[in-house]
Amino acid sequence: MELSALKGLGQKRIELLNERGIFSAEDLAMVFPKTYFDLDTKDYFEEDGKYKLIKCEVLGEAKICRIRKNFTYTYALCRDNRNRVFRAIWYNQPYIKSAIKDADVLFLYGKNSNTKHGYFVVSAYRNQAKIREGTKLLPVYKTFKTLGQSVMLNAISEALEKCQIESIIPKEFEKNNLFNLNDAVKTIHDPQNLEELSQAKKRIDIEKVLPLIELNFELKTQRNGKKRQKYVNFSHILDKFCSFLPYNLTEHQLKVLDEIKADLMSPSAMNRMVQGDVGSGKTIVALISAAVCLASGYNVIFIAPTEILAAQHYAEAKKYFNMLGYNTRFLTSSTKPLSRREIISSMAQEPTLLIGTHSCLNDQIPLDNVAMLIIDEQHRFGVKQRATIVNKASSCELLMLSATPIPRSLALTYYGGLDISILAQPPFKKQIQTNLVSASKEEDMWNFVESKISSGSKVYVVCANIDEDDDDSLQPYSVTAMYKFLCSRFGKDRVLMAHGRLSSQEENKTLGEFKDGKASILVSTTIVEVGVDIASADIIILPSPERFGLATLHQLRGRVGRAGQQAYCFCMTRGLTNSSKERIKYFKEHDNGFDIAEYDYNSRGAGNILGVEQHGRVDDIFDLISIDSLKAANIVFEKLHKEYNDCSFMLEGSNASELKDIALN
Repeated sequence: MELSALKGLGQKRIELLNERGIFSAEDLAMVFPKTYFDLDTKDYFEEDGKYKLIKCEVLGEAKICRIRKNFTYTYALCRDNRNRVFRAIWYNQPYIKSAIKDADVLFLYGKNSNTKHGYFVVSAYRNQAKIREGTKLLPVYKTFKTLGQSVMLNAISEALEKCQIESIIPKEFEKNNLFNLNDAVKTIHDPQNLEELSQAKKRIDIEKVLPLIELNFELKTQRNGKKRQKYVNFSHILDKFCSFLPYNLTEHQLKVLDEIKADLMSPSAMNRMVQGDVGSGKTIVALISAAVCLASGYNVIFIAPTEILAAQHYAEAKKYFNMLGYNTRFLTSSTKPLSRREIISSMAQEPTLLIGTHSCLNDQIPLDNVAMLIIDEQHRFGVKQRATIVNKASSCELLMLSATPIPRSLALTYYGGLDISILAQPPFKKQIQTNLVSASKEEDMWNFVESKISSGSKVYVVCANIDEDDDDSLQPYSVTAMYKFLCSRFGKDRVLMAHGRLSSQEENKTLGEFKDGKASILVSTTIVEVGVDIASADIIILPSPERFGLATLHQLRGRVGRAGQQAYCFCMTRGLTNSSKERIKYFKEHDNGFDIAEYDYNSRGAGNILGVEQHGRVDDIFDLISIDSLKAANIVFEKLHKEYNDCSFMLEGSNASELKDIALN
């Protein structure tokens, strides 16, 4: 159903939704709440700097205070459940004055003001008069620009009434074995209690995971046939490649290469995942494997999820392969048709390593002489993209790389169709000092940054949101706000800004300028998380670390100190809850990515997704999939396969894409 069929969504709002990949009413129905408010909250006003949900009564009319042009705040006197009187304040929301009135009962989410005593800065609010009677958990959606809570709530409610969410599972099977998916989606948007929410989430988790289980099953079964490739002496190519390296391979790298060698000499096609922590040397292992294939007369395709990462792999490969005398080419969606034809011709004439994005797998690229397909950061590709990769690679070696540690408890489901190699030890021990910075120490941190960039340091500042309008309830720091602050603090010529709304050309240009020394500070979103390799970067600052999973924080920390130099990671802790402080403290004290991933999963996913201690808010509901959901999904798959034998319909089903591969990200 078209978005235009929903009330309250004009063309501009539809365009905003389109920018975020929402094109239909069905897409909108699958936009799940980012959190829930527990309306039984016992929180009260206190000058403690913590986010909380307060139930309060409005005392008198709201008033507007104009500070300067385009900047106002609205405030109202309120009384909480302990009879404490405070002022609730809304920035740049003058409509609040007419939206609330004397004696209204409100639920306010926010925290006390850092600068005004007795003020509570409201990030989101709901009027009790507009909440359905009996509601215990109130959904809160991610908002942006003109799409506020009320607009999102009304549009999603109407979408749920007018459209039907179809499962990828046959209707008869779903009816006899599972909670109906459409009912589960409705429950997610309007749960009566935690138990109901938990059951609905479990049903949706099963829907997410099933395509992945099917993909792994196909991977196992289709790659047991005989392969046609024969390879020249692996050890000779390894020795030749190593003679060009400025360092010695680690024992772990050599062990993984032995495993790959055994795969190449096996009569069955290789099907291997190399998991390694940030900086563990996966790319060199992959390039040596590719060199063996080229030396044997075959082509190799090396795919990365982003053009930035692909370009970096190309630069590194070209450096070594030129010395080896092998052909290396680069291809992305922006490659001109003439260059594309020339690349295709080149691959037909001599063994070629083709590096690029998913565009390397389009139908124009010949795969008949491709011996190996290398996929970097494969979890960043969706289920359908990976199904395409598996089908394309049915007759060649498949080598997947991942720097994102997956908890051992998830490995079987995520990588059930793969042999797994672990690169546990980087070529050199990184020297990264992780520091937690309280509000009172922030100025000391910026002074330290000032002294370091004066002597040549390069600094990442990574924010969770691009601008303030992206999230009006949880994000105190954004890329645009931080960029303005840093420009005023350090000078505009020292600061660059990059984020996902830039074109790939603009991103590449900005990162190139940062790498070349045209600025000392790069403010960005997590586009630098994977693969951005600027060896001289030695400081990373995370203004809102609680907004990232620990595995992501570990990835970000791995962006600095990549040349072995002393490096620093600063986590700003202003306004963190006690549970967030515990997580960030664990991150500070540990540097093994697999340990961090396991801790993150056990603390948030397996045990506390619907934690018993609500503090007015149920958070992280959809971030992780529980062990129970994984077990249930595997049981459902076994039943489906027994009943239908061929379950490829799960890879083709619409919801495999509508669910946005949440399970994989």
